[in-house]
Amino acid sequence: MKFFNTKLLTVLITITFVACGDFGDLNTDPTRPGGENANPVAIVPVMQLQTHRNLVSSAGRIAGIFMQYYTGFDAQQVAFTQYNLDESSLQNFWGFGLYTGSMRDCADIIERAEANGNIPHTKAIAQIYMAANLGIATNLWGYVPYSEAFLGSKKLNPVYDSQESIYNSILGLLDDAILNLAIADPQGPLGDLLGLENWTAVAHALKARFYIQLSKRDPQAGTKALVEISQAFTSNASSPIFNFEGNINGGNPLARFGIERPNTIIIAPFFDNLTNNDPRKTFYMSPNSDGDQLYFQNDNDNLFWSQFDSPSPLISYAELKFLYAEALLLTNASSDDVLAAIREAVRANMEFIGVNEVEIANYLNTITASDLNTIIVEKYKSLFGSNPIQVWNDFRRTGFPSITPNQNGTNGSNPSGVVPRRILYPLSERLSNSESYENAINAQGGHLLDDELWVFSN
Repeated sequence: MKFFNTKLLTVLITITFVACGDFGDLNTDPTRPGGENANPVAIVPVMQLQTHRNLVSSAGRIAGIFMQYYTGFDAQQVAFTQYNLDESSLQNFWGFGLYTGSMRDCADIIERAEANGNIPHTKAIAQIYMAANLGIATNLWGYVPYSEAFLGSKKLNPVYDSQESIYNSILGLLDDAILNLAIADPQGPLGDLLGLENWTAVAHALKARFYIQLSKRDPQAGTKALVEISQAFTSNASSPIFNFEGNINGGNPLARFGIERPNTIIIAPFFDNLTNNDPRKTFYMSPNSDGDQLYFQNDNDNLFWSQFDSPSPLISYAELKFLYAEALLLTNASSDDVLAAIREAVRANMEFIGVNEVEIANYLNTITASDLNTIIVEKYKSLFGSNPIQVWNDFRRTGFPSITPNQNGTNGSNPSGVVPRRILYPLSERLSNSESYENAINAQGGHLLDDELWVFSN
């Protein structure tokens, strides 16, 4: 499914580098499509672009370092490898990426769609993307603002909602999106911006993701996920894929980082060794003259995930099939059924990146176990380059893959030295929203890197 009209995206792409701020009651940035009469459809490409940047930009790179896809070779990335993060590490991501970026746009689209006579399909897209972005926020920080976050000058110091409440909101947004997509839209089809059947399937797929994330909190998570998966998309071709532009301004953030900060991160030994005898290895990394494995090299078109035009799945078909495998395991399905689902998931990823059929078949024959470790490790290998935050979520929830914490990872922000469980709230929140900030920390029992989030804790 191709979400973007590329000509429209080219026109709008340059405005996404400017962050939104508070501009009175409207709380809109004049550099973005706006004005009382602006059609909410015009804001959708900007919102989607920023969302897909969020998946693999600064937060994604840090999650990838935690998960030992990458290791810092130079500069700030070395500190991140040693779990030296502070209140400034993701402050821009909190603001420009989420709260004055993609999530602000989602809220604006929803409000405008309702004000314009409830344009249901456009509203549904925004609800789906709000759910995805809200998932990123709560998976990084736990308690986060949502219910009061987008009221502009009416509420400059929003409360932090509990993580349980956030998950309820996420599932509610997706349910509402499904209902809105079933309503006739007075604007009619939205061309490349919307495929009605597929958007409904995407909402169901995301519901499955969030149900599985709740598996430590909801004994019915597997059953609920299976219901959603049965209504989700059924192939790579029908999955929600965003296509970045083939240039540095509109390119995939992984490729842009490789150009702008060459070799400050390289492939970690853990991932390098794990992918020995995996046909995807040459699609993921390439050795330099010193023997280091690089995720990015100039003019190396074989590295699938580090091209300017590398795709960005909101949720991939491979991930959906891994969710299916885990849901089967949770519901005590037969080991043969679970194994078949694991192999289908790996096949989906390999076909997506271009592995040939002989190599696919040979590799699938090496997968013989059907336990949780196998599901999560194969998922870990399959989600490289596209969604490292989801991999970090799986690790915190299951303990797989088995990663040894960095030996230099004990510090004031991570006193127990474990692989981090969360991110520190940004300094801007401590200074400008101190009461809500303190209440959230107290309710969660802490905010350091080794403090567990509700959704992933026992």
